This record gives sequence, C-alpha cells and structure tokens, in this order.
Amino acid sequence: MKYFQLRWLKSTIGDRPLVAIILSEQMGDIIACEPVAREVRRLHPTAYIIWVVREPYIELVEHHPGLDGYLVEKCPSERVYLLKSGIYDKVYNMHISHRKCRYCPEDPVNPTADAIGLTFDNYLDRGDLLYTFSQGAGLSALTDDPRMYIPETVRRQVAALNLESSPIVIHCQSSHVMRDWPAENWNRLVRWLLHTYPNPIIEVGMNPIVNVDDPRFRSLCGQLSLLQTAEVIRQARLFIGIESGPAHMANAGGTTGIILQGQLFDFIDYLTYSGRYKRGEGVTIVNAHDHPCAELPYADVQRAVQQELGQPKLV
Repeated sequence: MKYFQLRWLKSTIGDRPLVAIILSEQMGDIIACEPVAREVRRLHPTAYIIWVVREPYIELVEHHPGLDGYLVEKCPSERVYLLKSGIYDKVYNMHISHRKCRYCPEDPVNPTADAIGLTFDNYLDRGDLLYTFSQGAGLSALTDDPRMYIPETVRRQVAALNLESSPIVIHCQSSHVMRDWPAENWNRLVRWLLHTYPNPIIEVGMNPIVNVDDPRFRSLCGQLSLLQTAEVIRQARLFIGIESGPAHMANAGGTTGIILQGQLFDFIDYLTYSGRYKRGEGVTIVNAHDHPCAELPYADVQRAVQQELGQPKLV
C-alpha cells in the first residue's frame, strides 16, 4: 500500500526527485537529528523531501519548513520492502542495522552505517546522536543546534492552560528504566524546591512520578501532545530531567537544563546532545558515570540546582 502511495506521489511531483530521510523513532533521536532535514534541503534544493517516521512522532517533523511531507512507517520490515523497491530517488537512512520488528522475519540493514562500523554496541562512544547518525546516513558529520518547530496553534493551546510564569519543569521517567532516577528522590527534590524557591513546578511526561499536594505543583503528565510538551519546556525557567526525549526538547528550545544521567549498558561517559548542550551552554550534566542514574546522589542534583538558581530564598 505504501509503495503505491509513493508511486502516486511521484506522478504528482513531476521531475522533482523523491528524497527520503529515515529515522522513524525514538523521540530524542528525531529531535536531535532535526538538522539533517536542513542539510538534506541544502543538498537537494528542488527535491521533494519526506521524513519517514512512526505515527507517535509525526508532530516532530510535520511542521518542519525544510520538508515537503512525511511517510508513516508501520514497522522496519515495511522500510526494508520500500528500500528494496527502489521507489526513492535518494535515501538518507539514519537507522543502525539489525533493529528488527518482533513480528516480521526481515532483518533491516544499513550498508552505509555498516561500512563505517557503526553498531548498537558503539554508537554512543562515537559522539552525540546527530554527529553519529548523520554519518550513518552518508552525510558529513553534523554538529548544528537542533530546532523545534512549534506552530502558533500549539502555542495558543499551551497559553490556554494558564500556567504560572517561570516554572521549573521536571521530567522523571524515560522509556528505559536504566535512565531513571528513583521516585523518592524526585518527590524529595520537588518538596525542597517548593520550600526553597518561589518558582512553580510542572511535571511532564507520560506517567506521574511526583505525589505532592501543593498549589504551586502541577502535573501535566499524560495530558499534553509532544509539541505542547515542548512549548511548556520552552517557557520554563529551568528544566530538570533524566536523559530522554524532553531533555532534547529543552536543548532544542533554548531552555536551561539540569540533566541526570549515568551508565547506560556499557556506555559510561557519553553525551547525546549536539549544539548548546554539547558546548556546555545553559546545561549542567549531573553524571553518575560508572553507575546507573538510579545511584546518582540526591545531594549532587540539589547542588546543581542551587548553583543554577542561586542561594535558597525561603518562601
């Protein structure tokens, strides 16, 4: 079905080449690799450029001014079929080989990534996500600042929430338990923040972690779209979160961040961010290094907050 959809598209765009950027997941990966769309547009100024993406992440690419559209990917096996069909005139595939669909027999490979020895065992050792994945797609190593494209409709939706100004936005739970910090630490941190600083606290994400009854604390977990979450983070005085998609939103949105991270599988000293956060501008990385994030001392995070917000001022 997607093949015939693309054939119809090619019949409507005349002699413009059909160029596909393929990075269908995860949230943080797509946000981090946004500069790829700008680079591909620079290389192919007259092409019809689409981003191949999974349905939950459409918002992250549908408003990009450098793209002509997107294609929703059902699974990696569908990607394999379309690549083999030759329907695309040019492909920039940022996926690493051998991330299979659990239901399909096809084994997706990326010969360009294979040729430079890029694997799931070493990708975080080779640089940030943009730097690494752009090379896996056959581009020069990119180092640009990522950007978020938030339409005015989303800004109005967030304005309608009547959020207090200068909030501290927190994100406490990722898609992988190895990235997370204990719930008791988050609750302790929020209670301390509310007692110490005048800023309201907003929790974002899918599942609420903080259980604090205070008029200056508000949970928006499970209530926001991806771009609404990005807009809430963009307006924050400070973002505090684990290494996950919303942290990449903070980087791309220009928000000062305190990022909690630790060892992830065999990766110890790694940095997934390009741009501001890679340059150390407006960010503090609180790293447990050779221990998982769960073992990051509470005092280290509290100290980082104090250094950013200044000496405590009781409210």
